[in-house]
Amino acid sequence: MIAADIRDRIDAGRLKPGDRVPSIRKISVEWQVAHATATKAMAILRAEGVVEAIPGAYTVVAGGPGGGRGRRDNSRERIVLAAIEIADAEGLDAVSMRAVAAKVDNGTMSLYHHVKGRSELVDLMAETALAGNTPVDDALRGRARLESAARSLWATYRRHPWLTRFDIGGLRALSWLAAHGAPVALGAAEQGKGSMTALHYWVLLHGLVRGLASDLYGEKAESGAPGRCEGEVTDLANEAEVIFDLGLRRLLDGVAFA
Repeated sequence: MIAADIRDRIDAGRLKPGDRVPSIRKISVEWQVAHATATKAMAILRAEGVVEAIPGAYTVVAGGPGGGRGRRDNSRERIVLAAIEIADAEGLDAVSMRAVAAKVDNGTMSLYHHVKGRSELVDLMAETALAGNTPVDDALRGRARLESAARSLWATYRRHPWLTRFDIGGLRALSWLAAHGAPVALGAAEQGKGSMTALHYWVLLHGLVRGLASDLYGEKAESGAPGRCEGEVTDLANEAEVIFDLGLRRLLDGVAFA
């Protein structure tokens, strides 16, 4: 109960990183408990990484300028990257606050200074992974530009198969594709088709990229997708690049660009 109360004070912002936490003596008086009980509560918080002791001085909320443990690179970025590493290796379901805390070598509760919880962490993971897309050459226009954007997005889905679990509204991949394929909208407008036609192109293209990545590399296709051709069984994942290239070119063939 004592440890939980101090955690609540930190979560509510009444105690901030670097602030002193109640001393063992003060806890004993405030809670009317034995010195040993107060010491045990503080030990729990230290083990969780919520607080840290300043040698020869006092105990503070972890993450402040005066702390040693809190000074380590336990930033939001490091936490997100650690979570991505776990998801890439073991799947999105393996990502938990406890697992990430273990990977960054810190207490679970210390993560809550940087992210509100797993839901926010997963959103940040998706945004970070998507931001790692290979930039599209600004010199490219029309079909070449959109093809380059699609290939970049395909590579990202291959690197991070767990991204395929996000639907079209849960990931900003469509917005990224639209932004980097912006000249397509101009081409469509010049042909009198309007920007809505360009949006349709982007939706179709995103569906191709995400759909194939999900079928061939998604978490439900970890062992590869078996296919049968002329009596022989093959792992379709080995043919992924050929299949993607075929689908992409055929789709783009049906789109008229300026």
